[in-house]
Amino acid sequence: MRVEKDGWISDVLGVPSWKVLDVTLAVSPSDVQAALRDRAGQGAAFFFAKVPTRDVTAATNATRAGFAVVDVNVTFDWDAVAAGADTSRADAVEVALADAGEVAAVEAIAGHCFAFSRFHLDPVIGRDRANEVKRQWARNACGGRASAVYVARRRQAVVGFLAVLESKSAAGTDAIIDLVGVDAGHQGQGVGRALSRTFVDQWRNRADRLRVGTQISNIPAMRLYESIGFRVAETSYVLHAHTKNGVLAV
Repeated sequence: MRVEKDGWISDVLGVPSWKVLDVTLAVSPSDVQAALRDRAGQGAAFFFAKVPTRDVTAATNATRAGFAVVDVNVTFDWDAVAAGADTSRADAVEVALADAGEVAAVEAIAGHCFAFSRFHLDPVIGRDRANEVKRQWARNACGGRASAVYVARRRQAVVGFLAVLESKSAAGTDAIIDLVGVDAGHQGQGVGRALSRTFVDQWRNRADRLRVGTQISNIPAMRLYESIGFRVAETSYVLHAHTKNGVLAV
């Protein structure tokens, strides 16, 4: 089992944060605890891991060691056959690439619009720190981490955004919705659909696969993605663990 430091999350949360990899059936609860305690020392620390939902024993061993399941991540791939025709349009919404003057608006939306992320669902992290994670995530996307950032404008005001990551491998090119957010006052009005449709339209001929992930608790997002042709490809348990004064909160 490997444990890797995540410097970015460490900086945002203000506590050493570690990604735990290779949590498999062969990893016992005692092995997990030993690895976590070795990294945490006598201080505070945050650990996170993903385990495929088919690996129930691995997830059980992790929870026995001190992890808690905060949600299930659902990954969707776009299917052109399933997509069909989508003629719906959000009223008076324009979607275009973000310009430099819109970064602050994107950050502001990201800093308050989320409720279902793994950070927001973890009561130890708390809403303020979870909002800061998303705000800085959006800032980094606009600063060059993302391959493209689109904004939705209504009456010249930015009301939503979508960031795309492009990942190349021997298997081909993936275009991934890395982060998408809609201002709270404009949710449920087709803005997220307009952004997602733009992603599909802009990237379907530029990438071999279109992907997006969300939380199983975010039912509106899952319904949206399925309605425009995305289909479930993978599911994973999302697990968090915290230590304080070197002691796991079990």
